[in-house]
Amino acid sequence: MTGELDLQTKLKEEVVSKRFLLVLDDIQGKKEKRHNSKGEIMLAPPSCGSLGSKILVTTRTNSVALMFVKVIKKKGGNS
Repeated sequence: MTGELDLQTKLKEEVVSKRFLLVLDDIQGKKEKRHNSKGEIMLAPPSCGSLGSKILVTTRTNSVALMFVKVIKKKGGNS
């Protein structure tokens, strides 16, 4: 988990006050219990980016797609 938090911190530093497009391609989930926290970590950078910043996520797994929908709704975002 430390490596994921380091990545999140580095992403935030890079995108602060910048408009960006982050592409997360072919996200696959291995452990259902960890999906929600990983999704929150991956979707954290937009909160510090400029208006218009976007994240594009692709997956072949329904459970992963649903996890991202839940995280987005929890954060009050839109698609």
